[in-house]
Amino acid sequence: MGASTGRKTVSSRQRPGGAGKRRGPVRVFIGGTFDGLHSGHLYLVEFALAQGTRLAKRTRRPGVHLSAVVARDESVLRIKQRAPHHNQEERQRLLASLRAVDEAIVGVPNDFIQSVVRVDPDMIVLGYDQKSGWEGSLRQAGIDAKIVRCPAYRSGRLKSSKMRDDLVEMAT
Repeated sequence: MGASTGRKTVSSRQRPGGAGKRRGPVRVFIGGTFDGLHSGHLYLVEFALAQGTRLAKRTRRPGVHLSAVVARDESVLRIKQRAPHHNQEERQRLLASLRAVDEAIVGVPNDFIQSVVRVDPDMIVLGYDQKSGWEGSLRQAGIDAKIVRCPAYRSGRLKSSKMRDDLVEMAT
């Protein structure tokens, strides 16, 4: 289990934020579509957990609490110009089933920044293929969490969209 708390939640309610120095586990945020969960997603989860563990050791905090925020169906449609294969509740349940994920949440409608604020993380781990301007947008919004980019898994050859295209090609 990723966090020292030993509990796993699937939640869509707002959690109170903490200011100043914290004493509990390091709170790590990951967010994405997570449609067609695959090894690249698992790599992101494991990378985020490892980065959070390093921060916890450096700051002498008791472990990591990993929150995974799943993009809403309408956000996927807007960003990717297509509906997700699995709806937001299915994607949330799939992520919640991973041992390393302590909390799987459906994001705030059309507002990535508010999804981050809701989690109130110490660290944000962005995927290699997520919008390059997020770091600046997060800082501009006053979010001071450590921001880390996860490197591509297998040089970016494993993506849900690529896998979907390969399946279509195999069917023809």
